Amino acid sequence: MSERRRRFYAGAASILALLMLLAVPSNAAAQQDYITEDEFDLVRDAQEIERRVPVYLRLAEKRLVVLGLMEKSKDDREREQKEIAKWEKEKKDAEKAKRTPPKPPVTEFAYLEDFSRSELLRGYIQAIEEVMSNLDDAYSRKMDVREPLEKLEKFAGETRPLVENFQPANQAERVAAEEAVEKAAEALDGAREALEIVPKTERKANPR
Repeated sequence: MSERRRRFYAGAASILALLMLLAVPSNAAAQQDYITEDEFDLVRDAQEIERRVPVYLRLAEKRLVVLGLMEKSKDDREREQKEIAKWEKEKKDAEKAKRTPPKPPVTEFAYLEDFSRSELLRGYIQAIEEVMSNLDDAYSRKMDVREPLEKLEKFAGETRPLVENFQPANQAERVAAEEAVEKAAEALDGAREALEIVPKTERKANPR
């Protein structure tokens, strides 16, 4: 941990100051959008912080999948298998009726295949920064951020080693990979520190 971060944590009085520090983009490149407009539409539809954080983390996850650093989830695989089975049935029906066969299904990851590997890494970075920024805003408005913080801690902890295993092929990828590892580490450290400050959410007992 750097001396600057050590001094900060020693004198931190609130989660707000912590998240504001960590949400600052690491360099000018982070100012560019690596998240698509359609993805931002999904984010805008998720108004509550409990819904918004998982959306951003899902966007980061998809980029790691396309990079080959992470496997598709069981739900993703099952959904794709169902779509393929449906397409194959419709194709056979069209052939029997001598109709134009339907086009093969497009996976929800397909749109990311046009991104370069460094752009995918920067999308991962941007998604995490957006999570921290949204947590900062939610906390400043006195919202309960305990559960979203726990999800950020879990995601950063699980994906940091995956990003560390990325093998860059050029300088742009090397720089993006280093910054992605740094951002995951910052998010993990920040979430852990914040969870020590934010009280645990009281779970209401189920009525009998």
